[in-house]
Amino acid sequence: MTLPYRVTSQIVVLATIALLGITGISFSGSGIAATDTKDSKKLKTLKHEIAELQKQLRKNDDKRSSLSSELRRTELKATDTQRVLQKLNRQIRSLNAELSALAQREEQLQLKKQGQADIVSKELSAAYRLGQSEPLKLLFNLENPDHISRMLKYYDYMVDARKQILIGYKNTLDEITVIEVSLLEKQETLAANQAQASNSAKQLAEQLVTRKTLLSTINQRFNNDQSRLKKLQLERGQLEKIIAKLEQQIQQLSIPNETPFVKQRGKLPWPVRGRIRHSYGSTRNGRLKWSGWLVEAKQSSSVKAIHYGRVVFSDYLRGQGLLLIVDHGEGYLSLYAHNQILLKETGDWVASSEGIAQVGNTGGLERSALYFEIRHRGKAVDPKRWLKPGA
Repeated sequence: MTLPYRVTSQIVVLATIALLGITGISFSGSGIAATDTKDSKKLKTLKHEIAELQKQLRKNDDKRSSLSSELRRTELKATDTQRVLQKLNRQIRSLNAELSALAQREEQLQLKKQGQADIVSKELSAAYRLGQSEPLKLLFNLENPDHISRMLKYYDYMVDARKQILIGYKNTLDEITVIEVSLLEKQETLAANQAQASNSAKQLAEQLVTRKTLLSTINQRFNNDQSRLKKLQLERGQLEKIIAKLEQQIQQLSIPNETPFVKQRGKLPWPVRGRIRHSYGSTRNGRLKWSGWLVEAKQSSSVKAIHYGRVVFSDYLRGQGLLLIVDHGEGYLSLYAHNQILLKETGDWVASSEGIAQVGNTGGLERSALYFEIRHRGKAVDPKRWLKPGA
């Protein structure tokens, strides 16, 4: 059969559009894949060069002070223990919730079982009284033969109803058995997790005592302004070397974003709720100045990214502790230091206000706080100009 010219033309047009669409998607996908591949290679190179720089910095640290290296090892051990402990506590909370739900369900089933048992008992008693001749008795009691067929049908319904009652009762008993087994298994898992959590908590307490002793020894060694200044300058110098290396390597990384960082001036969310203990530009140890904010915050509270971007550094650095740096494109970086736990790794994408770390005191702080910086082209800028007013 030959199609009309108009119909044939429409089919050709639709086919052409579909083909173009498929081709466009294919090219677009190839472009994205190619970009991702290039960025992956650049990130791999970045990780390698940063790792080499870190290795050199730590080697120099070992020569200058074994205490700094020991503090790093102790804090990283404590971080690992805290991570395990948090995971166990989450599992314990989840198991307790599941046990509570199972116990509640078992209670409901026991009530249901009792009601069903009463009905089953009554049905069995009725069947026993009538005996196996129950259908015949029903027929003999009928005065009108025309009702026999209908009565037999009713009897079938009654038998089926009794059958369903018994099936329902058995299903309830089966479900109770399954729940009792599940309760026992989860109780055993809960007991094991609680024992492991108790052991981890003990390890953490010991690690924190070791850390406190190390900090006390370090503070005694740097007990005057000159030695403290030298220590701070050394730590600042190491951070600047990391920033310089990052600036050199991330220039060609693509950061696709519909809302560029530069247009968010005065609109960005705070990385954490808290009081600013030290602000940008304030004096630090007489001769140095703060390049960012030190914000007092509750231990383990969430640290959030101030804007969309990609993590370009996620590691421990002397003086900064567990440090995370996010590249927002166009030369803008945000830094988050002294964390207890890092939740993102180098190469991970982060969204605005997404949790990226937990507040801590690593890097030698006495109290938990977040050190936060914004940089442009490697130079620190005042966060007050970029973040929303107020905390």
